[in-house]
Amino acid sequence: MDLVHLHDQRKPFEDLETALVRLALKRPGDLHDDAVDVLRYVIRFAKLHLVRNEHGVDVDVTDRLRHLARRVKELLIPAIIEQEDLWMAMRSAPELLREVRQQERRLAQNSALDRASLLAEVCTRQLVVACSGGGGSGYGYAGAWTLLHRRGLQPEMIAGTSIGALMSLFRARRRVYDGVPLLEASKRLSWDNVFRVFDMESRYGIPATLRLYLRSAIGSLFETPDGRPLTFADLEIPLLIVTTGIGVEAFKYDMKYYEHFMDDAVSPGAQPGVSRVRQMAQVATIFRDFMSTPDALREVVFGSDPATYQADILDAAGFSASIPGLIHYDVLRDDRRMKALLDDLYSRYGITRLSEGGLVNNLPIRPLWNEVQGGRIVRRNAFVLALDCFSPRLRYPLFYTIQQGVRPNVNRNIPYANLYFPMQRVLSPLNLVPALPDVTDAMRWTMEELGPEMPFIERMCNPIRELPPG
Repeated sequence: MDLVHLHDQRKPFEDLETALVRLALKRPGDLHDDAVDVLRYVIRFAKLHLVRNEHGVDVDVTDRLRHLARRVKELLIPAIIEQEDLWMAMRSAPELLREVRQQERRLAQNSALDRASLLAEVCTRQLVVACSGGGGSGYGYAGAWTLLHRRGLQPEMIAGTSIGALMSLFRARRRVYDGVPLLEASKRLSWDNVFRVFDMESRYGIPATLRLYLRSAIGSLFETPDGRPLTFADLEIPLLIVTTGIGVEAFKYDMKYYEHFMDDAVSPGAQPGVSRVRQMAQVATIFRDFMSTPDALREVVFGSDPATYQADILDAAGFSASIPGLIHYDVLRDDRRMKALLDDLYSRYGITRLSEGGLVNNLPIRPLWNEVQGGRIVRRNAFVLALDCFSPRLRYPLFYTIQQGVRPNVNRNIPYANLYFPMQRVLSPLNLVPALPDVTDAMRWTMEELGPEMPFIERMCNPIRELPPG
């Protein structure tokens, strides 16, 4: 499947439904909700490509719907997007409805597609969520999970980079949301039990001044009842975690350089002081060094293939959250299964180290969209919500260079989202181990900012009715 071509085909219909729903919310008296849903049914029907039938077989309907797709664009784009005229759109409805019904009959008679599967693809949308990296700025994601839960919106798949991956672990572990483990984790975390000055060898990660100890800090929260670490296959909500695989040609210095790069900025067992914070801007130089050799960087997505389904989720999140020169994560414990998995991964991708996912994809919308269109969650009609805690802002000038550096890869992902939401009020990226009051503040800020978008998200995700007869 050519996913880029598929995205280009579906994008006009995604934009049409978005514009239609926003117009209906903005001017609720123009059209009855049932009439709006009729137009949405037509738009969704026209964008169908693969539909999974009751036997688990994907049926391609693209060629049969080409004429309908062309007429929907010709008639509804001028009315809805260009003129913002819902009544003008409704005047085209009889012609479009006749063809939809005709195609429904043909599909029922001449394909392996059952009506129940067709209606499920057209009438329902599944919520999927992508979360960016951004250090301490990402603690507000917990507020988004809480708000979506309160509105009865259930994510069917999640993707995250760095802090977005770490925060997504708490949501993906159970279908029914429970925010208590995250708050409990916030109570028990301290700088000393999460980070230590690097004093060990490196094997899979890039050495750095600080070592990230995820297992000792929160490992007990991500275990099966028999004490085994959770893998991607154990999660009740499918999760993708983006890391960067780095080829040997990307390294301009030997490993000792990265191991001691920030020694003068961090003292053993203590959080960097305000007087030393400016030294952390040096990390941007390492980012620039790696991104200057893009051919040596590979996007490695844990949870996207059977080979990584058995990977420990904490290991994947640890690699995704490591920061070259500052924070190191590695698998040095006696774990033959995980080491064999990583050795195979390194061989397949031709890499020598794993590191911060933001180097290649700081907001993994596209990997999430690709998985949906590949049939990972059965239906392809997903609503993609993208939450970005690290959009460029001068409020934190020390990180502005890094924000600008990752912006190109974020911009390449944004067209795949139905709603891109840049969070404005966030904790400092340096606040990596915030106190509980800081976490609750970050949650509240996100809930307040995202709240005005909830009517749109709800309307887009709630089911629409099938077309009535006649």
